[in-house]
Amino acid sequence: MNAPLPSTRAFLSDLPSLPVSSKVRFLGCVRTYNIQTGHLILEHNYPRQKPPQEPPSVAVDINAVLETVTSQELSVGAWVNVLGYVRRYRRSDDDSVVSESNPNPVYVEAVMVFPAGAVALGEYERILQEALGVERRVRRTG
Repeated sequence: MNAPLPSTRAFLSDLPSLPVSSKVRFLGCVRTYNIQTGHLILEHNYPRQKPPQEPPSVAVDINAVLETVTSQELSVGAWVNVLGYVRRYRRSDDDSVVSESNPNPVYVEAVMVFPAGAVALGEYERILQEALGVERRVRRTG
């Protein structure tokens, strides 16, 4: 019996460095929702960016899960967990997101989106950073 591959926990800012088709789980704050494309734009200011720089952000294609997503999860400022697959835009997909400075931007094709609830953001960041550090050390020694 073949089980689905587990998801990789990641920070939103790490998504561009992951291989295409990686199954990921991450946390983000809703910045906008584009009804025409079915894309949520999520952001998470980690690692911390000093203003006036924008925090890292990613588009999340929620077309496959629209029936299960609530208006609360689409609200600007809502924190949501996303489970999905890393995809890369091709130049023909959306020329507005492909530029010289960002030739291969990523988006996430969502399999599940669910509310994060009351997140203690600093605690979440600390715990995830520690867990990712442990995983890196285990991979190096294994």
